[in-house]
Amino acid sequence: MRKYRHAIFDMDGTIMDSMPAWKNLGKNYLTKKGIKFPENLNEVISAMSMTESVNYFRKELKIRDCPEQIISDINQLIMDKYRYQIPLKPYVKEYLSYLQKNGIIMCVATATPVQLAELALKRLEVLQYFSFVVCCDEVGAGKSKPDIYYLALKKMKASIADTIVYEDADYAIRTAKSAGFYTVGVYDEYACKSKKEIQLLCDRYIDSFECLLELGDLST
Repeated sequence: MRKYRHAIFDMDGTIMDSMPAWKNLGKNYLTKKGIKFPENLNEVISAMSMTESVNYFRKELKIRDCPEQIISDINQLIMDKYRYQIPLKPYVKEYLSYLQKNGIIMCVATATPVQLAELALKRLEVLQYFSFVVCCDEVGAGKSKPDIYYLALKKMKASIADTIVYEDADYAIRTAKSAGFYTVGVYDEYACKSKKEIQLLCDRYIDSFECLLELGDLST
């Protein structure tokens, strides 16, 4: 069995139980602004980066605020949840510790702004396991494109053949898999409607990181 030496972890819904905080964030922001939005807004923006969502708000919903102001307003709505509330998923810390002890180089690739990600990861005492955190806004595209994964590879000085990607969303797994990565699909309640599709897409599917700890090795 092949041994992988690098790992790219998604954050929200994969190692952190944060999807409830994001579920209606766009709607909450628009409601606060008194702006009408489509019923399927969550589906429309789910695969977008923050920048892409902001561009959508400005172009399609005619918000006149500058992009920087919109991002600042959205971040303010969710910052306290990252700073004080959002928990890790079960067995994440134990699994990260296990990988680190075995020499695996790890990073986080997330659609969440780096400032918010690092706030939560530091509070939850897992930031030290990761070499760095990269955000989709750094490449100007969400995970429907592989750019964020390529950036992570470059910073880790790794190859696709030597790297595992952990994701909870079907579109992200599809992107990583199409780019040639070995993919681990992670169960999340907010992606349960796509569970069967995710299981077909990814190389390995887990309901919990406990499953990987029980294997007792780094093979896939």
